[in-house]
Amino acid sequence: MASVTGRRSDATGIVTWRVQFRVNGKMSQESFPDKRGADQFGELVDRIGGAAAREVLETRRNRDVGVPTLREFTARYLDEDSGLLTGIEPGTRNGYQRIAERSFLPVLGDYPIDAVQKGDIGRWVAWQEKQPSSMKGRSGQLLSAKTIRNYHALLSSIFASAVEEGLRPDNPAYRTRLSRGQKHEGVFLTPEEFATILAFIPPRWEAFILLLASTGLRWGEATALTWADLNLTAHPPTVRVDKAWKKSTTGAPVLKHPKSRAARRTVSMTMDVVHALGEPGPRSDLIFAGELSGKHLWYGRFRTTTWVPAVLKAQDPELCEKYGLTPITKSPTLHDLRHSHASWLIADGRPLAHIQARLGHESITTTVGVYGHLQPDAHIDMADSIGRTLSGVRTLRQLEPAVKG
Repeated sequence: MASVTGRRSDATGIVTWRVQFRVNGKMSQESFPDKRGADQFGELVDRIGGAAAREVLETRRNRDVGVPTLREFTARYLDEDSGLLTGIEPGTRNGYQRIAERSFLPVLGDYPIDAVQKGDIGRWVAWQEKQPSSMKGRSGQLLSAKTIRNYHALLSSIFASAVEEGLRPDNPAYRTRLSRGQKHEGVFLTPEEFATILAFIPPRWEAFILLLASTGLRWGEATALTWADLNLTAHPPTVRVDKAWKKSTTGAPVLKHPKSRAARRTVSMTMDVVHALGEPGPRSDLIFAGELSGKHLWYGRFRTTTWVPAVLKAQDPELCEKYGLTPITKSPTLHDLRHSHASWLIADGRPLAHIQARLGHESITTTVGVYGHLQPDAHIDMADSIGRTLSGVRTLRQLEPAVKG
């Protein structure tokens, strides 16, 4: 912890400010002509440590005063009026600002933009990987590797813009080696396991859960559907996905286009879903509206009050036995209904390209990367192929002693 104190000179009466701190266990100090500069340096010491703070101070003293700090340039980069970052929603821009403040700016923000080196980026990554997650339900866990990759991607884009602006010659965040971490694996339900969960879903939400599982729609897409999006006279009936809930500048959800062109798609529905939906309402009305808000259906509340209780009941052996159901041992999320949907199509032999279009993946590599391992014939086909290629190898091996003789 840095200590800031003021000292008045007996000769001149001028007050100077001293910051005392430790570097490798030894006391050090820096002097400043004003309290504001001393306080800022003291806060920097507390954030990144004495040695790193002194390095920042020396770098700034030796740099052109006109060079912006990373914090200053980040503010400019994220400012809509600067024109440096375009093509994003206001809510996304605000989200980037919050990410910057809680991720790389506490460690690197006070460096001049042209003074940050690859080693500084590495030091930030090491610090970031030790930070706890702030997500609900992840108390005591560290930030996920995916979250850190997202933070790093934003930082790298800021430096890339600084290069384009002529503020530095290179991007120090380019090709930074990041930990892969422990990725959350998707939970794939069998149809029987899904049926057990569905049995405990309240009747009001049965159609909603059935639609998620039978179409693979994302939460933000399914909750944005209006009755006008359904074509119940088509064969088979279809639903048009051309909007999704997005965050606004205030954080409140607003209806916008999906995140990619591929996400705008038409998805066929089963008659079970159509029957569960019942009689259509007014064309402009949301099909699945929140009970309290009257409009947007909030994920967090639905998960807590509806989904989690149903999963817990589906895991209860005694309760399942009472209703003649087979209990489940998995703990799926709502998004795992999308994973399960894809796995059912793959198990039925549907081509990955068709599944890509149905799920709204912009690239087939996403579909292959997430679901390719589930292809039922892949392992058999590859084993057969290698078997044919290496056919007779062991015969030659058995003849080897005679050959050598």
